[in-house]
Amino acid sequence: MWNWIRNWYRKLRMPAAYRAYERRLRAAHEEEARKKFSTVRYEARLLAANKALEERAQRRFDMPVAKLQLEVVALEKQLESCRTQLGNFERPFRDEYEVLEAEMALLGERRRNAYAAKDAQAIDEVNAEIAELQKRTNAVRGDLAVQTDLRDQGLTPEKLRRTVQRCEGRLQTIKDEQERLQRERANYMNHSPDRAEIDAIEREMLALERKHIQFLRDFDSPAERRRRERAHEQTWLNGA
Repeated sequence: MWNWIRNWYRKLRMPAAYRAYERRLRAAHEEEARKKFSTVRYEARLLAANKALEERAQRRFDMPVAKLQLEVVALEKQLESCRTQLGNFERPFRDEYEVLEAEMALLGERRRNAYAAKDAQAIDEVNAEIAELQKRTNAVRGDLAVQTDLRDQGLTPEKLRRTVQRCEGRLQTIKDEQERLQRERANYMNHSPDRAEIDAIEREMLALERKHIQFLRDFDSPAERRRRERAHEQTWLNGA
């Protein structure tokens, strides 16, 4: 009688015990999968292969691009200087001087009237305007002196235009060359023979990951589930 009660009670508790048993086996199965299908060694190889490929790409493509970029900086600086000098040659200094002289004539008339009227405030205002106009005039003279210096150096608008055209042409050539190198770099990184090692490692990792997934799925297969249930039932009922 007592054994019957004890067996009945154990059968009553068996579903809950099986769930705990199932959780332990699943955790052990997943831990086994983690170790058995670890990609750590592949990840290290992949990292090294990618680094080697990147270093080869830098030597083959990035260094020439960087060298061209240094030339771009120098050309742009030269181009800016030439355009400034050309702007000086093309500046209408005669017209500017005529405007300045006309303004000075008007200010001179205002100053004579202010002194004649002994208007101290008007005198101060017109003198301040004349001083400002003189600064502007001196600035124009300074810019004209720059043009004289350029001519003394043998520079002419024609020479400067040719230099500008040459710099612009070279900049376009460099741009085309940089774009070509960038296209070749992208093709090299994705399709070159040096990429083969990376592709092989990635295929191995993918195959291992598929095995990992299948190994985990096998745990829930009907056959495995029935095997675990029978094993647990036998062990449980035997009092283990």
